[in-house]
Amino acid sequence: NKSSMKPSIVLLSLLAVLFAYTQYQRDELLERGIEFMNQKGILKDSFIDRFLTHNRLRYPWLSPGLTAHFLSARERLLRLVSTEEETHSDVVPSNLHVWNETEFPGYKKEDVFFLKHPAALSQRYQLSGLCYMHGPAMVQHYALAHNNHSVPMIDLLKFIKEHFTAEQLERHIFDNQGGDSSTFLESILQSNTTLVTSGIPSLVPFFRDFGPALVAKFKVHEDFMKASVHHHYGKPSGKFIGYHAMTFVGHRLSDNGTSYFLLQNWWEKKQFVEVDADYLKASGAYFTFIETPQTGIPDTFSYTYGKYHELEAVDKPEGQANEMASE
Repeated sequence: NKSSMKPSIVLLSLLAVLFAYTQYQRDELLERGIEFMNQKGILKDSFIDRFLTHNRLRYPWLSPGLTAHFLSARERLLRLVSTEEETHSDVVPSNLHVWNETEFPGYKKEDVFFLKHPAALSQRYQLSGLCYMHGPAMVQHYALAHNNHSVPMIDLLKFIKEHFTAEQLERHIFDNQGGDSSTFLESILQSNTTLVTSGIPSLVPFFRDFGPALVAKFKVHEDFMKASVHHHYGKPSGKFIGYHAMTFVGHRLSDNGTSYFLLQNWWEKKQFVEVDADYLKASGAYFTFIETPQTGIPDTFSYTYGKYHELEAVDKPEGQANEMASE
């Protein structure tokens, strides 16, 4: 009857208005994104090529065979211009995996960097393929704490927007390409900083001297992709997935003399991982320590404070394999 139809019509009208307003906001944000690309000198092709690319971002479904590519590129661009800085807080979200001495027994205070320096503990959540940036950011953060200075964290979103070249931004937006974690670490540290690369035999003495290390080119296999599994011993299993970057933050010896290594990660349900020497060796990773004491983040870079940092602005709906494959 007519009376029952009225609420439905009102609801549909409200939903239509809400959809139109949301679409207007997204369209406005996309135009900001296109203007951002123009200001940064991205797409220095001919006017026709720029025109086509801009309109493929506006109407990706009009590009048969390339729709998914431009939808993903548009989402990365929208998130890049939608916020001013990355999310940071003194409160760690309840759904995030956290350090737990019950889950990781046997570690003494001097075995784990953030147990020895409690104020330094900070966690990052990787929402996109930028592990090559998260690892160095955390190592730099811990290097500051190691030398009893304040412990800020470089703001990676502002770094991307302010310091990426046009070519780097173009690769990030359109190809979702990452970079080399060791090179990035060197680029964000104070000038004349000396880095030391180590193999497994030198890990513990270097850790005692210099603090946490960047774990680079860590080969991830299928077994490591299980978010609920935080201990990996022996040889990796399953097919090779890709490379990853993490931070080495602790070491312990079992009663029988077996070495175990604690790694800090950036995945929501897998923030801390323990591996033995066999698993670490099979990963093929190499380790970079900061030898030169750090007194601060270079003045040219923005930074924030907090126990939790999240690079929300470059999120995309992909799984862990794609999150770390660009390292």
